[in-house]
Amino acid sequence: MNDCDICGRPTKTVYVVEIEGATMNLCSNCAKDKKPVRIIQKREESRSKLQGTGKAEELDIVPDYGRRIKSAREVMGLSAKVLAEKINEKESTLARVERQEMLPPETLMKKLEKELGIRLTEVGVSGSGGARGTGNAPITLGDAAIMKKDKK
Repeated sequence: MNDCDICGRPTKTVYVVEIEGATMNLCSNCAKDKKPVRIIQKREESRSKLQGTGKAEELDIVPDYGRRIKSAREVMGLSAKVLAEKINEKESTLARVERQEMLPPETLMKKLEKELGIRLTEVGVSGSGGARGTGNAPITLGDAAIMKKDKK
């Protein structure tokens, strides 16, 4: 679990938000009314699978989730009102998610994925394995110093 950068609460779902040029990891309460760069959801898995690998799988919401939802709904010939009734959500909530003004909570994402037959998340892997400066992790100043030292 990660902690929210604002309130410090532990959270399974991390909303990566850019605030005044700074990228912050927020909980769902602190991320309200902010447009996220991405969403990271920690997947619950047995410790025996991950033990010894040093890696944890994360689920990231796809950047174009609103377009995917809207196009899948239109392909199925459903109006926003009908889809909202089928998944037991407000039509206004669905409209805000389609316009990407709101991040869908995990429960809503699961309902939409099931009803529309689409994937709104993708798996990313993070962990302590591998060489420095590889993968999706940004290079730190310490990594750069070590890499420069290795070149000499």
